[in-house]
Amino acid sequence: MDYFLAYTIVWVVGMFILLGLMLFAEYTKLDEVESYFSKNEKVLANKRFWGGGQRIDRLFRMLLMVEILWIPKPYLKAGFVTEAELASVPLALKRWVLWPYYFGFIWLIATVVWSVWRWWCGIVI
Repeated sequence: MDYFLAYTIVWVVGMFILLGLMLFAEYTKLDEVESYFSKNEKVLANKRFWGGGQRIDRLFRMLLMVEILWIPKPYLKAGFVTEAELASVPLALKRWVLWPYYFGFIWLIATVVWSVWRWWCGIVI
């Protein structure tokens, strides 16, 4: 089997795993993580704006949670969140929220590698 074909198979399977992880986190963990920020004005405004039940609404609500949990310093400095709110979120829940997006960055790098490899070798699909 050609290495490019094996890489492509792993890359496509990774895409479906990533999609599954993101959907699982959005539909099972989003409400739980938002409950820890129930009195936060920024989270409540985001929830009101993206309050529909469609996937894009849940995605943008989840992206705010990921941003707050991943890089909290700008939010702390601006006064949007408090140390107590961040400390109240359990570590296991933080992992469920952040890891699908970490995996997404790895998949994005794999996509760039796949594209460069395909271009460099002149592989026609």
